[in-house]
Amino acid sequence: MRASSLSNDKVIDLLNHFFIPVYLSNEDFAKGGCAPVEERKELQRIYRETLDAKRSAGSVHVYLLGPDGKGIDSMHVASAYKIEKLVPMLEAGLAQYQLTAGRTLFPPGSQSRHPKCAPDSLVLHLVARNVVKQGDDFVPTKTKLGETRSANWGSYPSEDWIVFNKEDAAKLLPRGVVQTGTTWKLDADLAGRFLTHFYPTTENNDVQKNKMQKQELSGAVVSIKDGVARAKLTGHLTMEHWFYHKADGNVVDTGLVGYLDFEPATGRIRTLRLITENATYSRRPFGAVLRSLD
Repeated sequence: MRASSLSNDKVIDLLNHFFIPVYLSNEDFAKGGCAPVEERKELQRIYRETLDAKRSAGSVHVYLLGPDGKGIDSMHVASAYKIEKLVPMLEAGLAQYQLTAGRTLFPPGSQSRHPKCAPDSLVLHLVARNVVKQGDDFVPTKTKLGETRSANWGSYPSEDWIVFNKEDAAKLLPRGVVQTGTTWKLDADLAGRFLTHFYPTTENNDVQKNKMQKQELSGAVVSIKDGVARAKLTGHLTMEHWFYHKADGNVVDTGLVGYLDFEPATGRIRTLRLITENATYSRRPFGAVLRSLD
C-alpha cells in the first residue's frame, strides 16, 4: 500500500483533508510487543465490532471509523492497495457523514526516528533494498509510486535501528594493546544483533526466525592518529531468512566490508560503516548499508 494507494495523489488528498490516518505495526501488538494496554484494547474492539458487523477483519486491513469511533467499513490490504478499490471506500465514508474538507492535522514529517536511548549509546541505522545490475554496477530499483501496479516488495527500502549501550558497544572492539596491524574477530553475538537485519524488504520481519549459517566479521587496525584507531572490517554472511513466516529455503549470502573508528583508551566507537558486497537474497541482488549516527 505504501508504494501504490498510499502514494497516490488522490488518496493522499482525501486522507489529509477528511480523515485522521492511524497505522500500526503488528509486531508492536504481538505478545511481548511494546503497544500500550489501552491501544491493544481499542484494536480488539474495532476487530470484534467488525466481525459482528460481518465485514472483513484481520491483522492486515484498513478499518474506516466514523466520528464516533464506530466502524463504517473495512478492506483487506490485498484490495486496499488497489487505488480503484480504496478511493470509492473513502469517498463513500465521506458521503455518509457529508463531511467538508478540513486542514491537515499532522504536517508531513520523517517516519523513521531512532528509539530513545542514553546519550553515550551506539546508534546504528540500517537501510536495505533490492538492486538491479546496470553496466558494471548495481543500482537501486526505481518504481513510479502511486500506481496500483507499483505495489511490490522492492518499491521501498527497508529501515532498522539497532542500539548498543556503552558497555556492549565496547565489546565489539579488540582486547588488550591496540596498534597498527592488530586484528580481531568481532563478538559474534553482538555483531549478530545488526547482521540479522541484513535482508531486503519481505513480509517476515521477525529476526528471531533468521538462522545464521555462516557469520564472519573481522577487524584489522590500519592506522592510529590522535588517539583514534581506524580498522578495516571484512567478513561474510550466509543467513536463512524466510520471505513469509514459514520455512521456504530463502537465503541471504553476501560479503561484508567497512571501517571502524574508535578510541582504544576509552572504548568509544566514533564511526561504524558496513556495506554488503555482491549480496543476494534467493539469488536476487540486494544491497544493505549500516552506519552509526555521528
